Amino acid sequence: MADPSDGVAASENDRVPCESIKVIAQTVGIESLSDEVARALAPDVEYRLREVIQDAMKFAKHSKRGAITTEDVNASLKLRDVDPLYGF
Repeated sequence: MADPSDGVAASENDRVPCESIKVIAQTVGIESLSDEVARALAPDVEYRLREVIQDAMKFAKHSKRGAITTEDVNASLKLRDVDPLYGF
């Protein structure tokens, strides 16, 4: 198991790596995100992603499709008042 102080993995239950959180923060303009903050954000990011994916799966199921599409994800994001994805 990785040392929790190195910021790679806070616990075995984390599925969104802290490094991914840091990269996302950099893309939106946050240059220096501490390891502690990234570890604290990881569970919330995972929760939000699960919500969006579950809603997208519901949209696909109601449309009688077996796989989710980008339209399903966009509808899920719109349901949560988030800007839809473009270009995918």
